[in-house]
Amino acid sequence: MGEGEAADDQTPFFQTQPAEHPLKITDYMDIQHQHHQPSTMSSSTSLHALGSPWIHFCHCGKRAPVKTSWTGENIGRRFWACEKYGVDDTCGYFVWLDPPTCARGRELVPWLREKIDSLEKEVAAAHAKEKNYSRAMLFFTLSFVGLTWVNLFRIIG
Repeated sequence: MGEGEAADDQTPFFQTQPAEHPLKITDYMDIQHQHHQPSTMSSSTSLHALGSPWIHFCHCGKRAPVKTSWTGENIGRRFWACEKYGVDDTCGYFVWLDPPTCARGRELVPWLREKIDSLEKEVAAAHAKEKNYSRAMLFFTLSFVGLTWVNLFRIIG
């Protein structure tokens, strides 16, 4: 079953959520999560819409988006929380989607994030350089065409 395909006739299997980290990589759910039950380590119970374990509603009655933790012991770990989580915690809805991150993952994820950030900066610098080269090429091309026309009119005229 691929992205956007339905697990049943009513509920989409795959729900993408915007990442909280500025990375431009979408946090994709892999196939092994298809049968994965959300972690029970939570301060609240979850309500599932239409029997789908991937759609949660918080205590406010609103759909709880999937968010990603980028701190400490839970780095890279996804969870459902009220859309006001971290701003107004009166709802208190919070359920882990992923199991706890292993020690190797806690070491590796920050290094990978730094590497991705570094590569994204390199790509941005290369795009800026390419843009400058394109502008210079346009300038020289227009200058060449202009000088060619001037010389052509001198010869004819």
